[in-house]
Amino acid sequence: MSQQGTLRSDVPAAFAAANSNPARLVHLIPDELARSVPDHSIFAYPKTDMPQDGFVEVSARSFANAINRTAWYLESILGKAPAGEFPAVAYQGHSDIRYFLFMFGAIKAGYKMLYLSPRNSVAGSLNVLEKSDCHIFLTARNTHVENILSQRNMRTATVPELEELLEDEEVRAYPYNKSFAEARTDPCLVLHTTGSTGLPKPITWKNEILSTYEAWRTIPAVDGYVPTTEVYQQSRRAYNLMPLFHTSGLNIGITMSLLLGVTTVYGSANVVPHAAYADEIHKYGGVDASIGPPSIYEELSHDPKSLERIHNFNYILVCGAAISQTAGDIISKHCRVVSNFGATETACLPRLAPAVEDWAYFYWHPTHSGIVFREYMDGLHELYIERKPELDLYYQGIFSTFPQLEEYSMNDLYSRHPDPAKPFLYKWRGRADDVIVLSNGEKLAPALMEASLCSSPLVKGAMVVGRGKFQPAALVDLKDAPPASAADRHALIKDMLPAIAQANIHAPAHGQLDQYHILFVDPSRPMHYLGQGKIQRHQTYRLYEKDIEDVYTAAENLDDQEGEVGDLRVDFADRTNIAKWLKDLVEETAGIQNLGPDAAFFESGLDSLHVIKIVRELKIHAKLTGGNNLTPDSISPASVYSNPSLVELSEFLYKTADLAPEDPDSAYQSADPNEKEIKNPKLTAMESLFQEFVSTLPVESKPRVTPVTTGTTVLLTGTTGSLGSYLLNEMNNDPNVAHIYALDRSAGGAEKYQQAIAARGLSPIDPERVTFLKADLSDSQLGVGQENYTKILENVTHVLHCQWPVNFNWTLNSFKPYITGVRNLAQMASSSTNNAFVMFISSIAAVGGYKGVGGVPEAPILDFTAAAPMGYGQSKLIAEALLEKAAQISGVRTAVCRVGIVAGPVEQQKGMWNKHEYIPSIIVSSAHLGVVPETFPSRDHIDWLPVDKLSKVLCEILETASQPELDATTGAISSAPLHSKTYHVVNPQFSSWEEDLGQNLIAAYPEGMVKPVKFEQWVDALKASVDEAERTGKVDVDANPAMRLLEFYSKAAAGGAVEKGARTLPTNVSQSASKTLRNLGPLNRVWLENWMVQWGIKEPVAAQNSYLALN
Repeated sequence: MSQQGTLRSDVPAAFAAANSNPARLVHLIPDELARSVPDHSIFAYPKTDMPQDGFVEVSARSFANAINRTAWYLESILGKAPAGEFPAVAYQGHSDIRYFLFMFGAIKAGYKMLYLSPRNSVAGSLNVLEKSDCHIFLTARNTHVENILSQRNMRTATVPELEELLEDEEVRAYPYNKSFAEARTDPCLVLHTTGSTGLPKPITWKNEILSTYEAWRTIPAVDGYVPTTEVYQQSRRAYNLMPLFHTSGLNIGITMSLLLGVTTVYGSANVVPHAAYADEIHKYGGVDASIGPPSIYEELSHDPKSLERIHNFNYILVCGAAISQTAGDIISKHCRVVSNFGATETACLPRLAPAVEDWAYFYWHPTHSGIVFREYMDGLHELYIERKPELDLYYQGIFSTFPQLEEYSMNDLYSRHPDPAKPFLYKWRGRADDVIVLSNGEKLAPALMEASLCSSPLVKGAMVVGRGKFQPAALVDLKDAPPASAADRHALIKDMLPAIAQANIHAPAHGQLDQYHILFVDPSRPMHYLGQGKIQRHQTYRLYEKDIEDVYTAAENLDDQEGEVGDLRVDFADRTNIAKWLKDLVEETAGIQNLGPDAAFFESGLDSLHVIKIVRELKIHAKLTGGNNLTPDSISPASVYSNPSLVELSEFLYKTADLAPEDPDSAYQSADPNEKEIKNPKLTAMESLFQEFVSTLPVESKPRVTPVTTGTTVLLTGTTGSLGSYLLNEMNNDPNVAHIYALDRSAGGAEKYQQAIAARGLSPIDPERVTFLKADLSDSQLGVGQENYTKILENVTHVLHCQWPVNFNWTLNSFKPYITGVRNLAQMASSSTNNAFVMFISSIAAVGGYKGVGGVPEAPILDFTAAAPMGYGQSKLIAEALLEKAAQISGVRTAVCRVGIVAGPVEQQKGMWNKHEYIPSIIVSSAHLGVVPETFPSRDHIDWLPVDKLSKVLCEILETASQPELDATTGAISSAPLHSKTYHVVNPQFSSWEEDLGQNLIAAYPEGMVKPVKFEQWVDALKASVDEAERTGKVDVDANPAMRLLEFYSKAAAGGAVEKGARTLPTNVSQSASKTLRNLGPLNRVWLENWMVQWGIKEPVAAQNSYLALN
């Protein structure tokens, strides 16, 4: 619930929610208030620059009179406005209530004001003036706009002082006779975008968009959550720090003063708002609420006296950006914190007030806003507004601004509340266009990281960077002078470590900030700020581009660095010392507790960024105490990947350093001449792990029951992945499947599938027919609990195991929990009531190293040298072999499907092949580059399967393979020893990139978009685009996703040899089991064009039947 507190009992009827009427003209409300509550204080501002000298109160009568005076003034200097033209009148002045007077006075007089931010560049202001066709410029006294007027010929005038416009002498009402219906679409004001990504652009408001503020008051409460305006109206006087040339400043004045009856208090127009001044207003202004940018409240949160003053406030309203979690939590212990976000284009977005403890979250109204969230990445959702015909435009102001649109993206990213009971609450995480794409293709949203850095009392502003790098860095603007020496720098960063740690709470594992990637702003090159303390990212980045590169170079070269873990110097001659230090390093880096000496790093939670950090620390200490052998150059990420435990890595460091005194007995040790050649240790590890699992398999001990073939119950794993969701869709549509247990590593499987329905065009599920469970397959009961496990044992007839991490950096040991999962599924099937059939989705990587004669057999392979030489392929082959043994030993019916490259869907235009995989990246980036490779020598063999075709193939194989094996003589269930069945699930109609795909690709693109080139030339064009992006700072990884894989493509181009006579995977057994696979044609132009539609390269076609035609 909103916990809105006690509503005020003294609210005049003019401001009561029951009397709200969005269908009225906001600029006429002051006249209504002058009649109904003439003495009510609308605004207040200090008499002098010192708040303790008292405040000027602006009554409703005085305000309405001043608006009329301003309208007559405009007519006197500009003449009567041409009917229906609404000429633009620019204004730039001090941040006082003249902005309201001119806004409303101009509307009455038939003009529209254009408000320019004084923080604009000259080029930015000129751009807004030009695009608004504005030729009139009004200024307040002592406002310097000479640089603008010298470059654009305009009529100019200096406007009267505020006190002159507020004089008590009554003036005649300026006539305005239009009704709401007549005037709602008249333009009333020109504002502009911030210009954070380029030049600011004008946004013209119509009268109807001003009604969004009153419409907000009329939205219905939902389950105890009330409109946020009810919280706002608890206050009598609210101090507003937001500038009045900005949307938020105008919004607050209209909402608070004209609609809610809250007196809006402003500071002196001569004082630039800062925390100490805000505290003075809090002390002397008689306010019980405060509204402003987060930087003000970040600073006040460190001052006990300031917090004491805030303690009796009704709320703090934070505008324009996110306040850090630390500061917000501190303040929320004293008064309510309300987060506020909006946009010039939308005006007000209807929302409800969350509970006090959920201050960082938003509750956008579910029925009166049209707001929906669409999955973006890694738990982030992008906010869209969908046009709702049943809602008036004053609930959806965006469609007043852009009437031609049916939906609009705010370009803002949010994360859902972690409490499943509050799925309607979302926390703002940043702008989609601010998302930083790292060199590994991962993305991070920097906004909350930056807010957390600003929570340090040392920091004024912070900007996280790192596009195209493996990890982020931060450009920090200090409140005081930057450190002058390396020692001072180390001391300062040490003081900042709590803020850095707080920032990393809001960063994913792949986006952690460390002490080596901090750069301080040079006061001679100040950071570029926009309004509300926002940083102008692109201009600031260009200013510090070389310095940022230098920070990364210094971190890589270990220049001027100290270790992060204590002040300990490692003794690389002492195994015990190495092991203890290394344990501390790994645990602190990855946030792991009680890491065992033999525990696999990656199973325990390490990721690739942790490896980079650990390697840097190892290099630093190797430089300090590693001697002649253990040098920084001798350590690389491969050192960790190849030695993925404390025991292994400690031994590697100890032996490489070779600093221990030589064992005197070693000179007398000699090799046994009869000793056999040492076996490959990785092969030995595979065999050892395999035997470890085989030894625990149950022995078949009961008669085989007749398998169930109709009305089946399927246990499906991995349904939140792409293939898994299509498999669930197939089973959901299969009348022969009675029930499905959908098991996933994370919770929320049902919710994620619901999102996939819209994105991929899947069928809705019957919740009575599908049970979603969070599972841990490495647990003996699959992590689903005793009750659910018992149901699975009693009911499941088929298992389709699809869940497996795709990580080519992991070692075999890191996949041990997933091999354990295969063993546990075999155990479950062995104990199941219905003699459950287990089918495992393996990979062609399981046989990527096969060296036998001819094609790879569609049969079990127990020779572990056949696996591709990486943990992923090795683990898959062990899992295959384990299922073969489960068939032989435990009597479990099993099958394995070796799947190749999974392409995008082709049966409809919804869904999408992930454009950041290496093949789609080529096709998408080619549209950006204007050239497409007609060859790809090292990847010439094409046997891709579209994911929607693949799901059908797998379900057909599951049905065929699970048919009971009967005794040829008796017709009963066979008691002969079982073997696992094996299927190669690749396209049997394989083709060639050079001979087939290249030409189809060229024909599939819109005419004239690309020209064909050799692969090496395409890589050169890609490199040129990356160089250009780095030079300009304009990186668009969505349009040019291949840029993050430049190194991979460069190696492929250098490696070069054509994949002639590539080993094929026979599919005879698979084709006999699957009609879809038998009838499947080769990759074709129709498929390519459909993928291009999904990627946005081509416009969608009206009819989709053709996509079903070419198999």
